[in-house]
Amino acid sequence: MNIKIVVGVIIALVVVGIAGSYLEPRDSIRAIVDPLNASYDIDGALVTLASGHATQRMVSESSSTMEVSVFGKPTLGDVDADGDDDAVVILMVNFGGTGTFYYVAVATNGDTGTKGTNALLLGDRIAPQNVEIKNGIVIANYADRAPGEPFITRPSVGTSKYAALRNGMLVDLWPATKRDLIEVATIHPGDIISSPLLVAGRARGTWYFEASFPVRLIDHDGNNIPLTPPYITANGEWMTTEFVPFSDTLTFTPPPSGTRGTLIFQKDNPSGLPEHGDSLEIPVIFR
Repeated sequence: MNIKIVVGVIIALVVVGIAGSYLEPRDSIRAIVDPLNASYDIDGALVTLASGHATQRMVSESSSTMEVSVFGKPTLGDVDADGDDDAVVILMVNFGGTGTFYYVAVATNGDTGTKGTNALLLGDRIAPQNVEIKNGIVIANYADRAPGEPFITRPSVGTSKYAALRNGMLVDLWPATKRDLIEVATIHPGDIISSPLLVAGRARGTWYFEASFPVRLIDHDGNNIPLTPPYITANGEWMTTEFVPFSDTLTFTPPPSGTRGTLIFQKDNPSGLPEHGDSLEIPVIFR
């Protein structure tokens, strides 16, 4: 083959390759998420990390500084359901006192680069274990102390923080204030469920009325999925402010496999007044 023809073919292939790279869809050439060089909102203060660290004054008129660093390695996974990897980080923060506070935050990957979210507090002088991303749900696992234990006590109580992105904000799905009212042992945010579904746990007596409270299941569009029974029954004397166990098996006709929904445990509110209502919402995936 003529050497000039061979060279011409090679040049043509190179030109086509370069042109193709310029024509490639923008979504397919997004930069890799960079959580160590992103900005996070920590208790209302915007902190910008450089190589995983930051030191800045807490308030303009004060000499106190806030030191922030990424604890351990970021966990990669899709949190915002856009098909590419985001990153979840544990932030270790020192406000200048004796405490060492730990937060969880997300760095999302978008067309404009890496964007950090608000940070959710895990606790002071806890023992972080690991972070999971389960069907878009962020799960930060750590050891804490039992209520009333002093800080000199080594953390030994296993705890998990469940969070998800809602309109760009990282939201605590099961805050401590709600855990003090109702705990569900058999289902957690991000779980895959099917019918029949065992639900068991405990709730304060004030969550019940006439020994039961309503439970609902909705699909991704907010449509109600009929449950049998549509309520949870107390396994014991409910006229108390203490925790009362419950256990029921719910049956339902699930939507298509892989779709998302929400299981809602509602505080019974015979008064109908909004200020007396409450609920625990658990995002789930249908099998």
